[in-house]
Amino acid sequence: MQEQGQIGLEQEIEKRYECVLTLFFAGRLPRFNHARHIAVANILRRLPHGRELMHLGLQITATRAGVPEKYSREITDRYWDQLRSELPDMKEFADVFEGKS
Repeated sequence: MQEQGQIGLEQEIEKRYECVLTLFFAGRLPRFNHARHIAVANILRRLPHGRELMHLGLQITATRAGVPEKYSREITDRYWDQLRSELPDMKEFADVFEGKS
């Protein structure tokens, strides 16, 4: 029963942040600065395969920006375990959600 509850929570998180995650995985999340990077990481930290998804999204983002050398698996892995895993406030992505309701 606990597993079903966890799956339901993960699905709710995915649904709540779908716009953010879709843009991140397309390498098109606007205003992708350090704060947004951490916010996205905290979302993905709560999802299955989150670490791998973070790596994928960062590779795509760096490649689309024309700087694939900026992506570092080692740096991402080093900081992954230091995340607090607190879901970001939806206000942090207000520009992403404008017109989506």
